[in-house]
Amino acid sequence: MINYYSLGSKGEEVKKIQRLLTNLGYSLNIDGVYGEKTKNVVTRYQTDNNLLTDGVAGPKTYEKLLLKNGYNEAEAYINSRDFFSKTKNFIYVNLSKFTVSIFSGRNKEWQLIKQYPATIGKKQTPTVTGSFTVKAKGEGYAKPKEGFKVKWYTQFYRGYLFHSILFNFDGTIFDGRLKMALSDGCIRLNELDAKYIYDFVPYGSLVVIENT
Repeated sequence: MINYYSLGSKGEEVKKIQRLLTNLGYSLNIDGVYGEKTKNVVTRYQTDNNLLTDGVAGPKTYEKLLLKNGYNEAEAYINSRDFFSKTKNFIYVNLSKFTVSIFSGRNKEWQLIKQYPATIGKKQTPTVTGSFTVKAKGEGYAKPKEGFKVKWYTQFYRGYLFHSILFNFDGTIFDGRLKMALSDGCIRLNELDAKYIYDFVPYGSLVVIENT
């Protein structure tokens, strides 16, 4: 969900926008009311940063504000939008960047705690996009016909899983390639990275997969 804050908006998020602007030296009352003064300051900020000058604090303006206030790129993107999880954890997958990011916190206050390189579904069997939740987990499974096994899987939708790279049955690596589109739709990670999700991201946690 993406929110746009404009003339007439009120609440804690407006206060946060006002606070972010004052941190950057703009003169503004932090009262939670998006009045003419706030609109004018947002417009000036947009002009100063080569953004669309419409006086509306949409996701691009909000994201740039967070970046200017010291948030890293991943946190700025996530916290300029709405992501609600039933737990204190949230997994965000960016297919175009082949990354899996794990956040802790809550909506608008997510902190990046881990970011991993990943292999995703190939063109013929792409990884699904959308919003899901952490479901079943397991220590691994084998595919005898294909000649490999995987470790530490976490399901997020039907047959789609986070799991380790592929191993031979003797424990040596069968296919350890990452940051590529190779899988049948599952998301492959280094073994310890897959185990982290298995161990520490609880059932019901939000999983969002985008191709941005």
